This record gives sequence, C-alpha cells and structure tokens, in this order.
Amino acid sequence: MRTLLAAFALVAAPVLAAADFGRVQKVGAGETAVVIDVRPLDQCTQSALPGARCLPPSEFLSQRGQLPSERDLLWLLGTAGLTGGEHVVVAGDAASAREFVAGLLYLSGQKDVRVLDAPLTPLVAARRDAAPGQERALIRSAVFTAPMRDALWIVDRREIGADTADSIVAPDAYTAIRRFTRRLIDTGEAMRVGWALTEEKR
Repeated sequence: MRTLLAAFALVAAPVLAAADFGRVQKVGAGETAVVIDVRPLDQCTQSALPGARCLPPSEFLSQRGQLPSERDLLWLLGTAGLTGGEHVVVAGDAASAREFVAGLLYLSGQKDVRVLDAPLTPLVAARRDAAPGQERALIRSAVFTAPMRDALWIVDRREIGADTADSIVAPDAYTAIRRFTRRLIDTGEAMRVGWALTEEKR
C-alpha cells in the first residue's frame, strides 16, 4: 500500500491565519474544544481531561514509521469521533508527540488546531473531574468531512531534496511534520515539507 502523500507545499501566501493554528497555555474547566491526548494509550485511558480522545503518534504510524494512505487516515480520524469541524487542543507530555499530531491534524484539514504548551499529566492530576480518555473505535463514529489542505501538498518525488529557502525535508514523516509544526507556531509561516515516498505492504 502506498503511504500518504510524501510532501506538502504551500502555493499561496506563506503566512497562515492565526485562527487556524497556535499555542495555548492552559485548558480551562469550561473548555469547549476537543482535547486530543497524545500520551501513550495506557496513560490516556487511565486518566485524562474530560472528553479527551486518545490519539498518540503510534495510532498514525506503522512500525516502519510510515503514515497510512489518505483514505485510511481519514477513516482513522473518524474512528476517534472527529469530523474535522471541531476546535481541538492537542495535549501531552512530550513536545515531539504534540507537534507531530497537531501538524498532521492540520494538514489533514482539521478546522482549528491549538497545541497545549505544557506537560499534560500534572494538569490531569490536579483535576477533580479527570476521567478515562476515549480510545478510538474500530469503526467510525463520525465521518471526517473537512477537506484536506490539498494546497499544501506536492507529489513530485523530484522536488524532495535538501532543505531550501522555502522547504523543510527530513528522512521520515514524523520528523518532517514536527519541523513543519514548529515553524508554523514560531513564525506563522508554512514551509514546504517533505520526506521519502516508499511502498509498504500491510
């Protein structure tokens, strides 16, 4: 099975609207956004913020570090109950996991993505209303209908080379998407981002 598109490219102005993506310092008790908990599944399912969906990086990556196909990715997001229209806060203990999942959700078309800029476990421990996080189902509980941000994608393998002034490349999807996210958060600029396309059998 061919993996998800290997590279992304912005063809419009490089600065994205602040309403689409950014950091938050806390998740309040009255938070209306959907919390995406990217800690390991055993931690999330044991105790999480109320209504949190458990989506660690391991849910998206194969053992070889490859992403699923576009169709399978959208199916997976539907099994977590996401339609793409929600405002989500991506939270976890490891900054790398937060960056990867937040960037992937954004590139997949999620309407509004915020990254919690603090470790999650201490916040959960301090909450009296903490509850087990929701593990994704085997079948879809929602249909992810938000259009993927196709304007950010390129598929020409010849364009995947060394870093240039307008691109970010890495050996693997995890590293590339993390770098994309950090750049977007720190500067508001969406750089071209890519990694090698490979074939995978499942």
